[in-house]
Amino acid sequence: MRWIENEYLRAGFLDQGAEWRSFQEKVWGQELLWQADPAYWGKSAPLLFPIVGSLKDNHYVHQDTVYPMGRHGFARESEFQVVEHEKSFIVFRLESSEQTRKVYPFDWSLEVEYRLSNKVLLTTYRVSNLGQTVLPFSIGAHPAFRVPLRDEESFEDYRLEFELAETFERHFLNADGVFSGETQILPTVGKVLNLTHSLFDNDAIVLKRPKSARVTLRNARNLLGVSLEYPGFPYLGIWTPPKKAPFVCLEPWCGLADSVTSTGRLEEKEGINLLEPQNLFKRNFAVTVEGI
Repeated sequence: MRWIENEYLRAGFLDQGAEWRSFQEKVWGQELLWQADPAYWGKSAPLLFPIVGSLKDNHYVHQDTVYPMGRHGFARESEFQVVEHEKSFIVFRLESSEQTRKVYPFDWSLEVEYRLSNKVLLTTYRVSNLGQTVLPFSIGAHPAFRVPLRDEESFEDYRLEFELAETFERHFLNADGVFSGETQILPTVGKVLNLTHSLFDNDAIVLKRPKSARVTLRNARNLLGVSLEYPGFPYLGIWTPPKKAPFVCLEPWCGLADSVTSTGRLEEKEGINLLEPQNLFKRNFAVTVEGI
């Protein structure tokens, strides 16, 4: 594990997948991130690249060639290189290779920077197109936060407080992890979505282009919580396994899974990013620890 820290926070990361694996606040001594217990889910915060979600029939087509790719792409299982590391920040890098071009025939570089500032962890993604053709890609985060944070609390004590009051339309995924076309209005009250395990009986909650760019996870009776700010990320996933797992994922995405009507052509995917040659794509999101 590679660590960064400041006066308020300490965070740990793995070289594999540049995965965020620990998020500790120093005032109360709480671990805020799910600790990858495989009994529920053996990850903490995988990086999703070069796709988000599942492809229809687990493949895509580019220039009439079929390429296989599993859910969320290959970055989360890849070994990243550390290119910078100071006390309060770290930068990981993954680049295209002969191996990646077998499933994703493009030249690119991906940098992931984690930086602590006061009570905030800022994550920055930088995707560079090193090739001579347009780079089609998606990228997203999948951090899982512990719920509840304290033994005397329950999952149902927690809620999501959004920046703006809005009617959220949930887009359903089918058993293959692609959008079925079915939707549902979520039972929000003003800006608040109360968490229950039954909300996730049919997989993740996927919100397309919400007006809110900030959401806070907290127990209304407890000051300690986390806020996620995700400007520039047009989609938000919310997920926990359908077996009463003690965590919830808040997932800002620049990309989406396929739908049952997808053509299979990568450039035509809903939400795909098309990066011109020699250009840079940059996004960041911030997690703030509230109540310390």
